[in-house]
Amino acid sequence: MAQGPGVRDIFPPMPSPLLALDTGSPLVSVALAREGSVIAERSVEQERSSTRLLEMVREVLEEAGIAVGELGGIAVLRGPGSFTGLRIGLATVLGLHQALGVPATAIPSLPVLAASVEATEGTVIAVVDALRGDWSAQAFTAAGEPLGEMELVPGPGLPKLARGRTVVVGFGASRLKELPDWPAELRIAEPGPLAPTAARLALAPETVWDPELLATAIYSRPPAITLPKPRTAAVPAR
Repeated sequence: MAQGPGVRDIFPPMPSPLLALDTGSPLVSVALAREGSVIAERSVEQERSSTRLLEMVREVLEEAGIAVGELGGIAVLRGPGSFTGLRIGLATVLGLHQALGVPATAIPSLPVLAASVEATEGTVIAVVDALRGDWSAQAFTAAGEPLGEMELVPGPGLPKLARGRTVVVGFGASRLKELPDWPAELRIAEPGPLAPTAARLALAPETVWDPELLATAIYSRPPAITLPKPRTAAVPAR
């Protein structure tokens, strides 16, 4: 029986020009890529991003001479990261997708972190501060292949993920050097804006262009909320 069109049939595998957003990191960033190269980018500290995000999008489009309706696709990082920041980015891209019909998708943040650091051998451990002394972490080969799933790891336990020559990359990761018995040979890198790296990765043929991913952020742990209890219908008095 013939199969219906899949995600790869509906959306082009390598949309260009492509807009990428990272709103869940301490350094919020926007980048525009065309034909495999980043041609415009902006970044700002997260506390200022609520008033700057759409302005940064406008700025990179104007710099590149591209109208938003001419975009081939929009990608946003889906976490782990700041709860509020992630929701803002996902909602923004979903709104653009629904209003303009621009293909959109969301990609995990840890592979982008790993790809943001130069490594020719060994292991790259991408980390996101999950607070309470824990880090969301995932190990990758120098070529970007995952060596396992994302896991929540206490800071002192991160060296156990290392295989051979290793670099740990993440915002605030330099604090790990202050931990007792942190291995001196374990290199730590603080990343720059992630949107340029995200844009380059999203142009890869294996990227899945699925707007439904915009509804599912990746969190380090479940959000700290208490769901309301179901109401019980009142029993009429006799």
